[in-house]
Amino acid sequence: MVENVVLITIDSLRRDTPLTQENNHMHDVVEALPNGLSLNFAFATGPGTTPSFPAMLTGTSPLSYGGLGPLSESRPRVSEELRNAGKKTAAFQCNPFLSSYFNYDRGYSTFKDYQNPLMGIATKIFPRGIEINNPNLKRIDETLHVTDAIKKTYQLVKGKPRPYVSAEVITDDTIEWMKRTDDPFFCWAHYMDVHHPCHPPEEYREANGVADVTQSEVSELYSALLREPESLSETDIKDLCRLYEGAIQYVFDQINRIIIHLKEASKFENTLIIITSDHGELFGEYDQYGKPERMYDELLHVPLFVANGPDYLENATDQLVSLLDIPPMIHEALDLDIPDEYEGQRPGVDPEREYIMAEHEVNGNIIVGARSKNWLYEGDEIHDEHRLFDLRDNRFERVAIEEHPDVTVRKAVLDRLDELDVETRRLEDEVEGDVEDRLEDLGYL
Repeated sequence: MVENVVLITIDSLRRDTPLTQENNHMHDVVEALPNGLSLNFAFATGPGTTPSFPAMLTGTSPLSYGGLGPLSESRPRVSEELRNAGKKTAAFQCNPFLSSYFNYDRGYSTFKDYQNPLMGIATKIFPRGIEINNPNLKRIDETLHVTDAIKKTYQLVKGKPRPYVSAEVITDDTIEWMKRTDDPFFCWAHYMDVHHPCHPPEEYREANGVADVTQSEVSELYSALLREPESLSETDIKDLCRLYEGAIQYVFDQINRIIIHLKEASKFENTLIIITSDHGELFGEYDQYGKPERMYDELLHVPLFVANGPDYLENATDQLVSLLDIPPMIHEALDLDIPDEYEGQRPGVDPEREYIMAEHEVNGNIIVGARSKNWLYEGDEIHDEHRLFDLRDNRFERVAIEEHPDVTVRKAVLDRLDELDVETRRLEDEVEGDVEDRLEDLGYL
């Protein structure tokens, strides 16, 4: 039986890649894992970070407990459950929406979210950002506005900042923490490098034919991609795709460092390793880019690899799986009781899902989707429209709802819409200053 859990999440990682429709580097790493398998039909609970991570880290649907925003105190936490069970707990991630600002730190003995002054701008020179932890320095800064001055200077000299720390930093800190931890543990590491603006190290850019693309150019291209995609040439879009693929290769090389450490420390075989993503990204499919509030497979179908998991997972390799199922899977692997509040199930043990659910919310307006093997239904209050798609025979064809009124996915969506009571709030109102700037650089605002 396993004692430890390593949850590795990669922001914006599609199951395929936009140029090749394959993700060979990802599969090469995972296939090299002993006792590893792929759950081939895993789906996120929403087309973005904020509607996806509540599933993985709290076992609950994103629009439950009042909807998106800072995690409510009443939501369960996988970290808290495992800490109460005697595990050391740690997290290393730098997405502002997953930071202590949004209450993701609860349950962790060590929580590193890199939300420091000038984190975004300073990663060009200082990989972990500039920290002003001394209260006296903070008071001086409030008076003299030193960080503002430095930030403006960096922007003039260095161009657009990278709004997250690199995968190498996340990996270094994760491994260093593991080296200091002799007790059984739960560790979550989240990588942002596949999230635009992608700018992997030079060797990965060179391998993908984009060595000369600068970080500033990437930021400008990504801004145009979201706001004026028609202004980009075919070459521009291909360059963004190549940078995306280079970032994937870079991140999986870093993940491999964690796996090598676990093997060298003789901890691999008793560690449950889960590798997944929170959502994908559109590169022109359906004439859209980025992460629109839709339930396309390119946004929801994510990789989910498990090493040293329960044997019965082999029964679920081709079943519909939700990221909601990760918390029950962790508890089952550790032989811990599964909290009643968890909304997921145990893949390979519980009855096979007929469909998966996903949802999102913008300023109080909701979209809910349900996808079975044959159908996708979207109840979209954001655009005041309901849509049904026929997925049979590898199609993706919109069809008239009245011609198929009794499909199960339609009833599932209508029932969910009826039961939801979501608070109207703007997530950008929850943050300010450098954090808000980085959210904008990441394309969230």
